Amino acid sequence: MTALPTHSNSLPAIRRFDAIVFAALAIVMLATRPHSLSEYIHLPETSLASFFVAGFYIRSRLAFPALFVLGFAIDVVTIGVMGGSDFCFTVAYWMLLPAYGAMWLAGRFGAARIGMTPATLPALILLVSFAALLSNAFSSGGFYALSGHFPDATIAGWLPRLERYFPGTLMATLSWTGIAAIAHIAAERFAGLTVPVSSR
Repeated sequence: MTALPTHSNSLPAIRRFDAIVFAALAIVMLATRPHSLSEYIHLPETSLASFFVAGFYIRSRLAFPALFVLGFAIDVVTIGVMGGSDFCFTVAYWMLLPAYGAMWLAGRFGAARIGMTPATLPALILLVSFAALLSNAFSSGGFYALSGHFPDATIAGWLPRLERYFPGTLMATLSWTGIAAIAHIAAERFAGLTVPVSSR
């Protein structure tokens, strides 16, 4: 099998791989986050999956703030230029930092402790599901508690929102991370490549 070198003198190759992964994640975020293609096809939003995949594959820690800034820029343009709703753009917006951080760290953990093989897919599904639930608690729970739109916010009042919105978020996240897993396994099995992960 052909492996991407991972020792010190392969730094340009590693950076090139990281750049390719980041570019792919940026493209799918640009395509799905503003829902600009919804007139033609409905694509589920990729942000949680993007941060998990970035944590799993990209070595540079700069990828996390870069991906967050990209998401923020997309939101600003969607609201300020494309006329999107600013309902979610409150002080609670910054709860996306720990929300995305949970996915990023789960990706790092998955790369270091689980890896990517057909046999490890069940464990990765559980990891992604738990991380998505934690992330949703930060983002949706933070919005419910801090946005000012729900002055009488309580945990009991938030639980129906979790029940209503989390299944869709989870399915979108599992779908996009599943695509990444399929691409990884196919590259190794059919193309003879060893796809590096961030722990290597």
